[in-house]
Amino acid sequence: MATSVPKNESSSKKPNLKEDPLEMLFDIDHLTGGELPVEWIKKIVFIAFLILIYIYYSMLADGKIHQIVKNKAELEELRADYTTQKAEFMKKGKQSYLAEAMKKYKLEVSLTPPYKIVEEGKKE
Repeated sequence: MATSVPKNESSSKKPNLKEDPLEMLFDIDHLTGGELPVEWIKKIVFIAFLILIYIYYSMLADGKIHQIVKNKAELEELRADYTTQKAEFMKKGKQSYLAEAMKKYKLEVSLTPPYKIVEEGKKE
């Protein structure tokens, strides 16, 4: 009569999908032999460091973009103020505007053109 011999339990045990699907999903023992190699840890830490640098520079660039947008809006505001002030200055510089402003002081616009006074002995 044949007797059944129990299998060695120390041999690699493959997880059954029906028993524990998470164990099967995250089990990397069959890839590494039971321990996580130091080389993998070095690579993972290096990649994580590169990701942190990427995130830092992305945030820095976003901050610069927001600053540029803010400065453009401020520049447009200053440009609008300049245009308004320039238009007012041009309006106040017209002779018709000056004539109206001089009426407050009871002054009138001269109808005779100006003339040049030349001193004797000097030539231009």
